[in-house]
Amino acid sequence: MIMATGATALLFLACVGVGATTLRVIGVLEGLRRGERLPWSFALGIGSLGWITFFPAAFGLIAPLHLAILCLACASGLYFLFRAGFLPQDMPDLDRTGWILFAAVAIALAFDLLEGVSPPADADSLAYHFALPKQFLAAGRLEFVPRAADGAAPMLLHMTYLIALGLGGETTLTLWAMVSGWMPALLVFALSRRHLDFNWSLSVALIFLTTPAVLYGGGSGQMETRLALFALCAAFAVGDALRSGGIRYVVLAGMFAGFFGGAKFTGLIFIAACGAALLLGRRRVTHGAVFGVIALVAGVQWYFWNWIHTGDPLFPLLYAQLGVTDGTLWNATQDSYFRASYFGSEAPVSRSPLNLLTYPFWATLSGNTAFESSRTGLGPYGLLILPFALAGLWKYRRRLLTSELAVPALVVTLFYAVWFFTGSSQRVRHLLPIHPVALICLTVAAQRWVAKTDLGRPAGAVVILVVLTQLAGHGVYTLNYARHVISGETRETFLRRSVLLYDAMAWVNKNLSGNDKILTVERQLVYLANIPVYYSHMATEALIENYPKASDPVKFYGQLRRLGITHLLARAKQLESGDKAPTSGYKALRNMLVRARCMEPVKILYIGSGSSRTLPTLIRSSVRIKIFALRPELCRL
Repeated sequence: MIMATGATALLFLACVGVGATTLRVIGVLEGLRRGERLPWSFALGIGSLGWITFFPAAFGLIAPLHLAILCLACASGLYFLFRAGFLPQDMPDLDRTGWILFAAVAIALAFDLLEGVSPPADADSLAYHFALPKQFLAAGRLEFVPRAADGAAPMLLHMTYLIALGLGGETTLTLWAMVSGWMPALLVFALSRRHLDFNWSLSVALIFLTTPAVLYGGGSGQMETRLALFALCAAFAVGDALRSGGIRYVVLAGMFAGFFGGAKFTGLIFIAACGAALLLGRRRVTHGAVFGVIALVAGVQWYFWNWIHTGDPLFPLLYAQLGVTDGTLWNATQDSYFRASYFGSEAPVSRSPLNLLTYPFWATLSGNTAFESSRTGLGPYGLLILPFALAGLWKYRRRLLTSELAVPALVVTLFYAVWFFTGSSQRVRHLLPIHPVALICLTVAAQRWVAKTDLGRPAGAVVILVVLTQLAGHGVYTLNYARHVISGETRETFLRRSVLLYDAMAWVNKNLSGNDKILTVERQLVYLANIPVYYSHMATEALIENYPKASDPVKFYGQLRRLGITHLLARAKQLESGDKAPTSGYKALRNMLVRARCMEPVKILYIGSGSSRTLPTLIRSSVRIKIFALRPELCRL
């Protein structure tokens, strides 16, 4: 634990150091308020460090020594931050409300710490956010993963996961997820202080810190919480650029927006939104050109990486438009199925101007599982504070265009509108990066109105209700991690309880060797494998074709052999009386290979499974898992 904590601290200092250095070079470090300098330095630093790490990773220089030297070199920039000063000079005297808010923040951070010292259990993190850095470290360099959405994707922030895992192992990785998930809340507080008093600013930061989507993803490898750093800084930098006309703020906005694009595809929309806002200024041509160049340099790496491997920088979204002919990595049949299954199921609300306005209500109040709002939503605060905010906007409507928040509000509005109409997934957590900007804008508008009325108590009641509700949810979410820490149970016991079908991969790790390679369609098991593993998804990759209509066993077997697969791990559902055996798809292909003696089951496991990771003791059932071994010497295909 000491080594993991030290490695996490080194990574944190590296981010702050390289960020402070960059702010100093651009010429904005001293211009920031003292309380903003640390979170701004971290935000710029985590993007810069992820950007820098791409190059040694691409050339195979990611041994622990290389990573440590990189972090130490970056941390030297702390000199500029300490020289400028970063502690506020006017610390307020806390009243009772302030102390209560501080206590609530401490409780939330303590809950997060329980998750930070526990093994990772989030399925997306185990499938790729943490699994891919582990794969790169094992290979000693970056490897191209031709899997749509989560393999051939922008990985700027994943490079910091690679550093954490390489420096201090798994505990450093989870602690880094915790620390980097805290920093957006500190940034929210610092930026709120431009417009709100201490208690209101701390309330906004606390509401963000306990937002359901932040609880879900802040302590894991999920991108959205950390992307809020880039969205906040970019939106406010665009506002500073338009107000001051200074080119240095344009450069800053370009870097942050580019980092957003380098960490997630939706960042391309955010770059466009920031660029459109800059076109409203007097120096629109100069500012637009500088912003575009900087954003391109900051975010282009991973798109170039995709292009040189596939010919499609947005692999596989432009497969048909660019006429990419490589049928090994992707093909027309796979593309058709991907678009129908992935995009067709991700947008339950039709794209119309009316639904653009009502989507936040639907996504918050509807029980539609496609929104995932029940566990990864943005919470009720926005809807509850909205009446107060609308009253404030109306009362001060003549000041709206001159408000410092007008440009950040415009940027997030443009992002939201384009995101909604371009066919992106409508999972509400994808709006989390812009959520804190909306929180600040709504709260400022509401506070300005209630400060002139007798409605301060109802507005305060909204804050109390939301904080108590979200803290209660935070506590329930943390129960599983608390049980692990307090009981002192082993990592294996925790994973067995928290990760679906963990026992299957535990058997694989114990009984197979590094000379074997196993294929699995169970994404939550990928990171947990200690031997080479291939994750096959029916919709997002074509190196192993197992989509529902796939029915060619010779082709399927040839693909397994080309990838060096020696074993398969799969659920084996027993047919009920009267059920027909499948004639196509993954199960049918397996059956065909077994009948042709190309593979055979070597182990059958019956594993208990629960429906909830948060409350894993509820509703348990048994799943039958078969592990197959390929038998090329017996194969009769």
